[in-house]
Amino acid sequence: MLKSRWWRWLLALVVLIVVGVLSYQQYDVLLGGLAHLRNAEPLPLALCLLTALLSLAAMAEVMRQLMAAGGSKVSPGETNAITFASNAWATTLPGGAAFSAILTYKVQRGWGASRALCAWFFVFSGLISTMWLVLLGISAVVFLGARISLASLIITLLVMVAVSFGLYVASRNPHPIAHACRPLVRPIAKLFRKDPDKAAESIGGFVNGLAAIQLTPGRFAKAAIFSLLNRGIDILSLWLCAWAITGTMPGIDRIPDHTTIAGVLLTYVTTKIAGSVQATPGGLGPVEAALVTTLVATGMTVVHATGTAVAYRLITLVLVNVVGWLIYVLHYLRRGVSAREGTADGEARNPREGAVPTAG
Repeated sequence: MLKSRWWRWLLALVVLIVVGVLSYQQYDVLLGGLAHLRNAEPLPLALCLLTALLSLAAMAEVMRQLMAAGGSKVSPGETNAITFASNAWATTLPGGAAFSAILTYKVQRGWGASRALCAWFFVFSGLISTMWLVLLGISAVVFLGARISLASLIITLLVMVAVSFGLYVASRNPHPIAHACRPLVRPIAKLFRKDPDKAAESIGGFVNGLAAIQLTPGRFAKAAIFSLLNRGIDILSLWLCAWAITGTMPGIDRIPDHTTIAGVLLTYVTTKIAGSVQATPGGLGPVEAALVTTLVATGMTVVHATGTAVAYRLITLVLVNVVGWLIYVLHYLRRGVSAREGTADGEARNPREGAVPTAG
């Protein structure tokens, strides 16, 4: 037991060192940001820190609602903890999105969620969030004249809606769908050199888990509303940063050398699309470029746009990730739940689902 704890804390130290090194590599960016923040308004910056935390809290509530649809009742504290911790993994390290998914899956299994529910959550929550972003993008094109391909946005929206409807139908009628796909199980299992009987048994368990998901219209509405709040509060964070740097609240009417509410919305949509590729951890580089370029295009000076971009990223990326890493180290890592392949220490057994890692 002592040896196990020793390695957990050593791993935690390594993680913190890696985060420190990555932060040092961006020293010039951070230093420039601090210079811009010296004359910033303190009130909107403090409010931005609050909204940045609330934005992730809204996403945590989406998880809680979708988990409850599958019969996994979880406290808001637990869903907030894993949302902040997994976000830190996803936006800090190269390949962090994969580790973030592993960590989230382990913790959800520790809550008693079936494999089917975990898979359904990952797909469905991503679909809802993407649909809201696409709708915001369409609004930016139609009402703000954004230079984004309207056709590609509409096609993406239609695909998202179709997949969402398919998931809904699959969760309501899993057994007929499984029966129709049953003839394909054995040939595919043999192709990948897997035991056909075990493959069929595994699919049967997945179908049973999918059948247990009951997403009522009311629960879907709650999940969709909180997903929209996640986007909306994040936009508010950017608006607050623009206010903090310029000293003027972006309004409806255009003021010389300032942006507007519409400009903030357009900047947010452009930035999220630019950062969706995740070529670098947290979209570092492309996101900042998109922020500055779009803010300047919507009326800001280069100096104010750079300051706004740095303030927004320092708060929503750096400070929020610090909170996430602290939660990961203190709440998960010391309990043996890590973002790596394999199972956690002290796992529990579920006769129907196999090994379930303990979430602490």
